[in-house]
Amino acid sequence: MVTAADTLVRQLPHELQLQLVQEVRDVVRRSPLIRPRTPGGRNMRVLVSAAGKLGWVGDGAYHYSPVDARGMPWPQMPATWSRIATEVAGPQPWDSAIINWYALGSGLGWHRDLAEVDTSLPIVTISLGDSAWWAIREREGAPVSRCEVTSGGVTLLEGRLRLYEHTIERITPNPLFSPLRKPGRISITIRVAGEPCLKPSQS
Repeated sequence: MVTAADTLVRQLPHELQLQLVQEVRDVVRRSPLIRPRTPGGRNMRVLVSAAGKLGWVGDGAYHYSPVDARGMPWPQMPATWSRIATEVAGPQPWDSAIINWYALGSGLGWHRDLAEVDTSLPIVTISLGDSAWWAIREREGAPVSRCEVTSGGVTLLEGRLRLYEHTIERITPNPLFSPLRKPGRISITIRVAGEPCLKPSQS
């Protein structure tokens, strides 16, 4: 059985984590964090922003957009982020980096990432701040595997794992190792969302 720990592929040094936190601050100053809405109209528990050509939007539907909630283009993706993604997943035309802010007590429900044009391409996530309990399963009702991802942890979903359901069950305090000034967790999820890797025509 594939385990959640198998997706944890790298641990970033503290100095690099501090750099990444500053880069996140620079991005959200230009495109502030917002609270997305689910298709059912409920507010999500995380706050979200993005960098790159495309950002993820939750405005009652889940989709990617070249502009943020204010109609402004997303900030450019920092080169550090795409470099880390390439180091763990190989070269890709990375075009989207979603930033999630988790306050203590928040999480993210079970889901698959299906809004990308090509759902076979890898997804890389960098964790910063307090620890996250990360869980995966092949499908609803299948056995669940979980592990703790600490600050600086990098997870990779690729191959058959790319379409596994996954969740952040909870955030637990880990202030000794956090590069953040206050409790909580940042995730940076880097992927190919759109046009550079269009799927072949079915015709």
